Formats: sequence, C-alpha cells, structure tokens
Amino acid sequence: MKAPSTSAKRHLNNYHRSKKQSNNFLLFLLLLLVSQKKVFASSPSLFAPNTSEQSLAYVNKGNNREPKPLMRAWMCHGKTQKEMCDKLASAGIVKAAINKQALRSVDRRNYVLNEDYAYEDAPQLIGYGQTISAPHMHAHVLEDLLPPLLRASKNQPMKPLSILDVGCGSGYLTAVFGRMVEPKGTRKTLFPSSSLSVLNDGKVYGIDVVPELVEMSKTNILKEDGDLFDSNTIELAVRDGWKGYPEGSPYNAIHVGAAAATFPQDLMKQLAPGGVMVIPVGPDGGTQYLYQVERVGDSGEVVGVKSHDSRGFQQEDYQIQRVLGVRYVPLVRTD
Repeated sequence: MKAPSTSAKRHLNNYHRSKKQSNNFLLFLLLLLVSQKKVFASSPSLFAPNTSEQSLAYVNKGNNREPKPLMRAWMCHGKTQKEMCDKLASAGIVKAAINKQALRSVDRRNYVLNEDYAYEDAPQLIGYGQTISAPHMHAHVLEDLLPPLLRASKNQPMKPLSILDVGCGSGYLTAVFGRMVEPKGTRKTLFPSSSLSVLNDGKVYGIDVVPELVEMSKTNILKEDGDLFDSNTIELAVRDGWKGYPEGSPYNAIHVGAAAATFPQDLMKQLAPGGVMVIPVGPDGGTQYLYQVERVGDSGEVVGVKSHDSRGFQQEDYQIQRVLGVRYVPLVRTD
C-alpha cells in the first residue's frame, strides 16, 4: 500500500487539528451557556442585614432588564488593537463611534503584563490579585456610560465633565476615558463620524486601593498616552474605592472595576444628578450582576455641592437597573 505523501499528511493533520478546535469550541459554548443560566437563575441579597447599607427595595421593580442574549464576547480576539476593536464593533458590543475612537486610540499592549496576549478578549492578571477586564467588558461599560456624558455636554456645553474610574488597575480604561474628554483641539479623528467634539472637555480620576497598581497605571499611561497628564486630563490617587474620591465630585460617570458586596452609598452620593454609575455587585465567588445606577434626583446629599452637605443619603434619588451577569474580583475596602 502506498504511503501517504507529505502533502496528504499535512492536510490530515490540519483536519484533525481543526476538528479538535471545533470540539473545544462547542464545549466552551456549552459551559458558557450553563454558566449564564446559573448566573441569571436567582438574585442575591445585595445588602447585608443590620449594616448602614440599606436593603435595596430601590433596585427598582420593573427596571431590571431582561438578561442580554449571549453576546459574541470572549471571541473578539485580534492580532492588533485595530483588529480587536473591529471585531468588538462587528459583534455589536461597541456601537458608538465615540467609543470606537477611544478604544482604538489606546493600545492595550501597554497595559498588560504579557504583550503576547494583549489583544485576547479575556481578562489578564496584572498582579496583586487584580486583573484587567476583558475588552468586551470595557466596550460594554463605555456604551452604558456614554449617554450621561452626552446629556451633560448638551445641557451644559461649557461645564467640564467629571469621570471617576474606581479600581484603575493597570490604567487602561482610565486612559480610554481620558481620550474621550481630552481638550478638543488635541483629539484625533480615526472615524469621520465620531464627532468627539460633542463631548465637553473633562477630567478623569483613576483611583485604586493598591499603591503599586496606581504606580503601574502611571507608568503604563506614560508609555504612549502621557500627554493626558500634560493636559491635566487624568489624575491618579491611592484611595479606597468604597469611599470614592470626593475631590472630583460630583461625577457625570463612575465606573467600578471590581465587585462590591453591597451598593456603596458613599459612591452613589458622588454622582451628579443625571449621572450614571456602572458597578458589579455580589459576593466574591458567588452570583454577581452588573448594575446601572442613575441619579434621577437631588433630594439627598450631592458630594461636592455645599448646599447639599447635610441632606444625607436618600434612596429615592436613584434608579437602578440590573444589566447582566458577570464575574469580577472583589472591591477591597480598608475598614
């Protein structure tokens, strides 16, 4: 019997490799679907009893979104920043031209420990028990936080925007926010329709409880995005994320990059009326959800507005929607 040729062997090997990859992919999808079902099966108690964080009757009934259909997340890998961002757009995860522009403008390679995996659509360890989130989660957060920034820019065209990035980690999303609100005269235009000028100039405050991570953020931003420091668009500080950063309050947008066991009222009070916070909430290792917290009233304290100092926390000021099931590292508190 004639032995198979070298070419035939190569094709046979490629076939078996392709078949193995297909089987692995189907197994991955099955596990992901099972995990999604488990995530949405029940809602956790979000506020510990007998604490200052009230049980949330104000996770407004009727405002919880239906679980999102399975996004083509975890599959938007690329060989370059552009390819990764293009796949996020093709998957319908990032939609707004402003967000596409900002993501394309900040190279993720500068913000991960292993550059070989910079454009994988997966979280990456950055040390100190923390991670940089998967690109599809960053894209999702940007889509949720863009509307309040657009509203604030339209309603008060001359007022600088204020953004808080809690758990800045390696600095990536802080830099992306910075590209969105840097001085208009310095904004690049990668997409003709991005209309970045519709957003006011602003300032982004990145905070982390781990001093080494704040230093890492600074080092990473300086690689190719150091002009954001020069223009005073970005400020970094070591702070407890549960307490926020009152110095920059009130905020039009707050992103929390780690899961809080309960809703942090100190952070909620730092939202400007009309502002939105995106935050994962749930126990470490348990069921967690990403929530969108919108400030719809100002009957309670608005940190940074002196006339509101003595009003305390008023739950009716907030409208809260559950967005989707997630899994994040815990938001560390110092007390």
